Amino acid sequence: MTQEKASKTQQSFKEWLVGAECSTFQYRRGNDRYTIILVRKNADFDYLYCQRQYNDDGIRRGDQFNYEGIYCKRDGKVYDWRYNVRDLGDIGAENGGGSQTLYNRLEEAIRGAVETDIGNDRRNLRVNEISDARWLERLAHFSKYTALDRARSLFLFGDEESGGNGDGYAFIFKCSYSPEEWTEDSLLAYILDPAGYTSAETADYMENHQEEMLVAFLEGDMIAAEYAALLANPRNNAHIIKRIIQAVTASPAKTVNVAILKNGVELTLKAGADQFRADCNDRYNNWNMAPADV
Repeated sequence: MTQEKASKTQQSFKEWLVGAECSTFQYRRGNDRYTIILVRKNADFDYLYCQRQYNDDGIRRGDQFNYEGIYCKRDGKVYDWRYNVRDLGDIGAENGGGSQTLYNRLEEAIRGAVETDIGNDRRNLRVNEISDARWLERLAHFSKYTALDRARSLFLFGDEESGGNGDGYAFIFKCSYSPEEWTEDSLLAYILDPAGYTSAETADYMENHQEEMLVAFLEGDMIAAEYAALLANPRNNAHIIKRIIQAVTASPAKTVNVAILKNGVELTLKAGADQFRADCNDRYNNWNMAPADV
């Protein structure tokens, strides 16, 4: 398709989208012919379907029109494109974003808004205790099975995004909001008014997830307590393991020579370095040691 012809096709397609009296639009790309059908949804939206005829072959019974996208008349963009999206883009349709892109955009916006409202300060919540049995059960499970492991991991490896830097721990509140999967109605409502939809969803989350957000702070308290206990106990093997991890991580070595004292006898062996860059918990594995050393 020449540049001049492509430009004319783009202009024709835009004009057709805006106010076509005919429900079909055809164009060619090389030897392939495309037919797009516009189906009225309501006063704000049209649905687009496309059929591709390969290499000028004749149309056969059963050839289908594939769903192509949602045309929003308010902003002139096509949303939720599939399959032949490049073809629509090349003929002038303005991409408003796919459904997954819109989902991610909504999730990011609401998480950011909630985190701004909370400001990493539990005093900005309306509740200060947990009454829901499911959250009480989660806290009990977290205390028993998770808090120590999280504190140990943060101590050994650090993760400033989660509040740990290897030398201390300060809880950072992160909103866990995830949107419901799009329905036809919710997707169209978001496309029509992203700001209004986001605002309403944010208000709903803030209203109905107060205890869930408090749980996050309480879990942070548990991690902080375990972290402080670990720092205060230099006999905890995590201190030795951390020094080993730091030393081996600073080296590009693939194997390391290890010396151990067993029953008063010093033994030496060679082992793969990678396992010394990870948390061994209470023992190192012998799976990658030489058979003779094992």
